[in-house]
Amino acid sequence: MMRSKGLERLLRFLLILLGVGIGLTITQLGLQWFQLANPNVSIPAWVPAAGYAGMGFLGGIIMLILSRRILRRFTLISSEMQKTLDKMPLNQLMSAITGLILGLIVAALLRQILSFMGNSVASTALSALLYASLGALGYNIGRRRSREFLGMVTRLSGVREKRKITRHGYASRKFLDTSAVIDGRILEILKTGFIEGEVVLPEFVATELQHVADSPDESMRERGRRGLEILRELREQQLATVEPSDDTSADDVDVKLLRAAREVGGTVITTDYNLQKAAAVTGIRTMNVHALVEALRPAVTAGMEMTVRITREGREAGQGIAHLADGTMIVVEGGRDRVGEDTDITVTSIRQTSAGRMIFARVR
Repeated sequence: MMRSKGLERLLRFLLILLGVGIGLTITQLGLQWFQLANPNVSIPAWVPAAGYAGMGFLGGIIMLILSRRILRRFTLISSEMQKTLDKMPLNQLMSAITGLILGLIVAALLRQILSFMGNSVASTALSALLYASLGALGYNIGRRRSREFLGMVTRLSGVREKRKITRHGYASRKFLDTSAVIDGRILEILKTGFIEGEVVLPEFVATELQHVADSPDESMRERGRRGLEILRELREQQLATVEPSDDTSADDVDVKLLRAAREVGGTVITTDYNLQKAAAVTGIRTMNVHALVEALRPAVTAGMEMTVRITREGREAGQGIAHLADGTMIVVEGGRDRVGEDTDITVTSIRQTSAGRMIFARVR
């Protein structure tokens, strides 16, 4: 409390000094105007002294009387300004501050151009007017155009990100499409850790998932709920993050997704063939979950017949062990007596384990 009282006294003292300064300035202007209007009239020496003393004293007294009201008004304005700034989003605040700084820089440049006016009272008033008006103008423009400012910064950072990826081979950001989340297989793929880089799901994609889950069509509703469940698991296991988006345009979600990926040089993960083709046209990289699964589909299927060499005996009675060219182990029933021989077999089943594939077969 004492500290606030001391601050109040200091501010009131500064306001009194301001009042004295205003009184002195008015006296100076009055004398200059009188001298210009009456160039042949000489002013006695005591007149300026009395004018400065009287007007300075009067300005100080007036400011002393008004100081409490001015400080109270200033406190209310600063409180309202603080509330406004607290409610303002960070990107809008940063854009407004940037606009204010640019406005002050422009004002400083204009003041340099007008330096021929010297340091007169008129030039000082003009400088104050320039700084106040251009600073306020820049602040308001920055606050209103915060979305465009953020988009410009994002595009610039996207250019830098593309350069880093080109130069250093850094993993690009991965953007999940609605179809990839609903498909569900992306959850297991991300668990393996084979996909590098930050995996994000833009907020508008999450919103589309919610709309699908609220669809009146039962099949669509089930797919949407499945997608929301997959999204929940992705977030809980920290495999992907939902990223806020400032894109409020009425464009299709696919268009927004491609635009977001293009701005930062990212990659789109999808199962939508049409989206993949559209991305290829615009030069955006895609990763199709269907293509990945197709590439990992085993070349050997149940019922397939082949010829292999039995290399050793198996653990169980009557079993023999063979291997494919890629090292996949084949357990052959009835192959114990054919170790070292090329044997015709028929594949009965394929088992996928954490250690790899195991193929079970019998002698044909």
